[in-house]
Amino acid sequence: MQTQIIHFLKHAQGYLSGEEISRHFKISRAAIWKNMQDLRRQGYDIVAVPHLGYQLVSCPDQLIPREIQFELKTKIFGKNIISYDSLSSTMDVAFRSGLEGAQEGTVVCAETQTKGRGRLGRNWTSPKGKGIYMSIILRPSLPPTDVARLTLLGAVAVAEGIQKACGILPKIKWPNDLLINNHKVAGILTEMSAEMDRVRFVVLGVGINVNTPISLLPSNATSLKVESGKTVSRVLLVQEILSSLEFWYESLKTDGFEPVIAQWKELSLTLGQRVQVIDPSGSVEGEAVDLDEHGGLIIRNDSGLRIQRMTGDVIHENVS
Repeated sequence: MQTQIIHFLKHAQGYLSGEEISRHFKISRAAIWKNMQDLRRQGYDIVAVPHLGYQLVSCPDQLIPREIQFELKTKIFGKNIISYDSLSSTMDVAFRSGLEGAQEGTVVCAETQTKGRGRLGRNWTSPKGKGIYMSIILRPSLPPTDVARLTLLGAVAVAEGIQKACGILPKIKWPNDLLINNHKVAGILTEMSAEMDRVRFVVLGVGINVNTPISLLPSNATSLKVESGKTVSRVLLVQEILSSLEFWYESLKTDGFEPVIAQWKELSLTLGQRVQVIDPSGSVEGEAVDLDEHGGLIIRNDSGLRIQRMTGDVIHENVS
């Protein structure tokens, strides 16, 4: 009921009288007053003026279903949203939900994480109410060897969502980091449940430093607020990311990975750079020249030999 009331107020032009709301929802004026009080406690700024009624002034920038889903134009992504004030990791909850049969496009998000993680088991700093910490369940018709491409797709979608929401277009550092002015602002993480020849589901994790102050960030990181100089709506940003993600995911089904790869290359900070890639097999140095068909990075070393890597830490040697 409260979600319906908020949506009704959002669509209103000016004030809505208690009588109008009562008639619309077929509830008593006392029930309306009680719901308004509850909504105010949740952070909604609702004014009440005698003889005029109620007006919604502002909404909390919270990653909750009623806010994210309001006028969200997607068909799949975000239709089911599981939100938490605090949890260990959205990846863990999303993975369990995937095992339990959660529908494709299900989003798990949290205001803060106590054990947020990035690639290679690293910690992800998750100050409460400052960033976006969410994981999305995908059920693609792909072999396990192609799942790495979904990391590239996710990076493209998040970069475009950031540009639409706050006017800044990040660059992508292979394989999963988004950078602004050579400082990390977001990361993508993929984990899958698969058999030998098919993927059961993939969890695509997204972590973004949105309104995080520089004092709460690692030394090599930044936030959208730091870079733009203004507070960014996290709700709007999630909506833009989900819309962009659905666009590219549907494009994948009809046109294959080629358009995704082409857009990734346009946004790449890595290709054309001299890099060092470190993984369990050792270290490779040379120029990052291309991606292979599975999304792996191709490095041309100083002897001219082209070497492929699917994982590893990338150091841009000529970028400060």
